[in-house]
Amino acid sequence: MKEILIQFRRIYVRYLILAVCFIIGYSALRSYFDYELGIIHLKKDLLDYWLPLGVAFILVLVWLRPRLRILSVCGSGSRTSTLYYMVAVASMFVPTFIAQNYMEASNSHLIEVDSPYEITEASSVDCYNITDFNVLPWYGGAHSASRTGGRNSQDLYFTIYFVVPLVDNTQQLDNHRHKYWYAFKEKKRISNYGSDDEKNEKWRAFYDESVAKYENYQFADYEYLQGLPYSDDRDGYIEAVRSRQKNNFREDLVILEPIDEPFEDKAGSKFAWIFGSFGIGAFVFLIMVLGPSIDQSEYRQFKEKRPVKDDDTMEFLKFLIPRGNHVVTAVLLNVNLLVFIVLVFTGISVMSATPKELLELGANRRYEVLKGEHWRLFTSMFLHNGFMHLLMNLFGIGATCALTEARLGSVRTLLAYVLSGIGGSLMSIYWHENTVSVGASGAVFGMMGVMIALLLTKKQGDDGGFFLIILGLFGGVSLLFGFLGGIDNAAHIGGLLTGIMIGFILILTKWNGVAWTALTQCGFFQKS
Repeated sequence: MKEILIQFRRIYVRYLILAVCFIIGYSALRSYFDYELGIIHLKKDLLDYWLPLGVAFILVLVWLRPRLRILSVCGSGSRTSTLYYMVAVASMFVPTFIAQNYMEASNSHLIEVDSPYEITEASSVDCYNITDFNVLPWYGGAHSASRTGGRNSQDLYFTIYFVVPLVDNTQQLDNHRHKYWYAFKEKKRISNYGSDDEKNEKWRAFYDESVAKYENYQFADYEYLQGLPYSDDRDGYIEAVRSRQKNNFREDLVILEPIDEPFEDKAGSKFAWIFGSFGIGAFVFLIMVLGPSIDQSEYRQFKEKRPVKDDDTMEFLKFLIPRGNHVVTAVLLNVNLLVFIVLVFTGISVMSATPKELLELGANRRYEVLKGEHWRLFTSMFLHNGFMHLLMNLFGIGATCALTEARLGSVRTLLAYVLSGIGGSLMSIYWHENTVSVGASGAVFGMMGVMIALLLTKKQGDDGGFFLIILGLFGGVSLLFGFLGGIDNAAHIGGLLTGIMIGFILILTKWNGVAWTALTQCGFFQKS
């Protein structure tokens, strides 16, 4: 009984306080700054999903993780603790996510207007019934977008955004800067594994099917029209407007999407599910907390507020601090992560950007590079097409650069990384005519090339086993998925070959071996 009381008071009560404060606090802040003041200019999926998920994860990591370690299944070196973190985060995130949807629905009002011209602006909570309106399909615009998805970019998502002018029955139309648009979209998911010809064929079939739907679309078949939040869809519709009116850069565009469900069902049972989802999660977590026994050594350490030993999480966070023999590794990890976070907060999708967005940011493609934009060979190394792409490359940077930096030093590792990345970018534009390429994988494969050079010259020290694991698992699996499609294997191979060459050069200039001594004796180089 004493142990149960300790578990309940030390862990579960803290969890309840943390969860309730987070759910209420995040929702209240969002309601005030977004819906009341309207000063938050972040995309809907970031506010609804990614921010609450990320904040919940950080709170559990900082405030709950030290307490969970007193459980016998969550102590030093236990992988079971990951399950506890996941349940705690999920039980905080899910009701918060539902609360965001409920707040949007509860702030919505159905507005009756006689003409679309009575609408001054349309936010995500504005819904309309228009008595007198017409559409002009002959003046419609369209924009197509493609995004990759899945753990290894195995999915390819096609979206076609259609817009048509929304007018009253007088059919007034400003051919240059029309403000009101009726909008809808068609979506399709296909496998990203396969040849370009296969994907182009599927795209063409989807395009023809979508155009046929547009030509037969029933514009009056809806329950109400709703304004759009700042989102990827709104960006797509704006591009569709500009495909028809290239000079239409007005910020007050009214873009309305048809909604099929009755307005009365908009909120549905979301409010009840806020409490229901939290209740289910909290009950599951209670069973998980009270089930195991207490690790007495961890509990004594917790009560005495001594530093935690063998804390993998803290070791990982410390690894991000540039110091010791991993200065460059930490800098590269931080730069890639920071660039991604900044771009997400400026409007790039967390899961996948469009090729157009990536090109605007500095992605690599043959046409632009040959036109004189050579800087893309470098900048593309720090751009990533979604969180999963970033995560895989961060792992690659951490694994390869840390091992090579310990052998070559910081300056040589940075030089090898940059040159390998550029080598991968050059191979990409040589091999692909119209592929938009981003990511650190060319540089990561370059570091694997350096590792091969270290192995062949027997300069790997005691890390030979780790070298082979990284080369066999990470390198081999990445190349395999690249051959299946959806991944720029040309950049991988180009980076690998460049890394091997650079590796040999750096090794010969670092270790004063026979070759270096012979060159200096022959007068090719002078020692300073």
